Amino acid sequence: MTARFAVAMIFMILAGSILSTRQVLASTSNVKIGLYYYVWYGEGLGNRYWNDSDNNVVVDTPLLGFYSSQNTSVIRQHLKWFEELGINFLIISWWGPNSYEDNSTKRIFSIVKDNGYPIEIAIMVEAFNWSGLYDFRQIYDYINETYVVPHGSIYMRLDSLPLVCFFNDNENMTKTEENRTAIRSSVTGFSARIVGHSDYVDWYAWPISGHSEAEKPRLSRDGYVGILPRYDDTHQKKTTNTMYDVNYADGLYDTQWNETLRLENESAVNCVGIYSWNEYRERSQIEPLTGPDGAYALKPFSETYYYIRIIPEFTSFVILPLFIMATLPAVVVYKRKKRR
Repeated sequence: MTARFAVAMIFMILAGSILSTRQVLASTSNVKIGLYYYVWYGEGLGNRYWNDSDNNVVVDTPLLGFYSSQNTSVIRQHLKWFEELGINFLIISWWGPNSYEDNSTKRIFSIVKDNGYPIEIAIMVEAFNWSGLYDFRQIYDYINETYVVPHGSIYMRLDSLPLVCFFNDNENMTKTEENRTAIRSSVTGFSARIVGHSDYVDWYAWPISGHSEAEKPRLSRDGYVGILPRYDDTHQKKTTNTMYDVNYADGLYDTQWNETLRLENESAVNCVGIYSWNEYRERSQIEPLTGPDGAYALKPFSETYYYIRIIPEFTSFVILPLFIMATLPAVVVYKRKKRR
């Protein structure tokens, strides 16, 4: 064992003791904290969503490398990080029955249930059918049979019913009032919520309405607040591109968290959704990564940790080095296993 690795292990132990203390203190809050989780990635640069098209260009590299969303070791490491952060639920981006994302989601549900990870999961239906024609009753039935019934103990519930989200898509799935009515009227035994940024959504996934504005988050139905760390899709070949606080210099994430904490003090907040864990195309991710300049980008992760488990004497400048020391050994072990 090298001296550097030994020091890292000591920091892991110290960080673990801090985590235990923070988990006890954080348990006094009834607010649930969640992440939008994307499970469409294939192994290796140039494969699924890792620079495989002009609209799937990524400029950051996950600390775990260009992973497959179906890799069991990756899923386990993500779940460990979620537990360290104090995440209560995941909203998984899902692209229809028997899709790649469906198969990824099945594996995640099984790993969470079989290993007792303390997290709940909900499905977010994406616009997987570009014809705009959807059988929403059939979608609900599939989700119920595939996820709710066999994994009822970990499937997320809202108002005591399983939650199914639908991401707003103004080209087909949620564009028409007819479809939006069908989403809500087809539901039997579910809580349905349309998520996104259009004026008809139930939950605002993020609060931005203008460029370069560190706006306060909107309080949506059910006491839901959506938080966006940053947004940058300028590396995609699109007709229009958007940037919000690309270098974190405007304090967008801090502004939104502070407003959320203010609302929580007024007992107005029931759940918070962070967009996102790993949407690399839009650079909204808080997953540990290396940026285009090759430097570690851990700020959004450490700030998330701080705001969820806020203790005055442990400010973010202390948490960040602790996290770095605790995380790197885990990454080294993962990469060594991968080479074998």
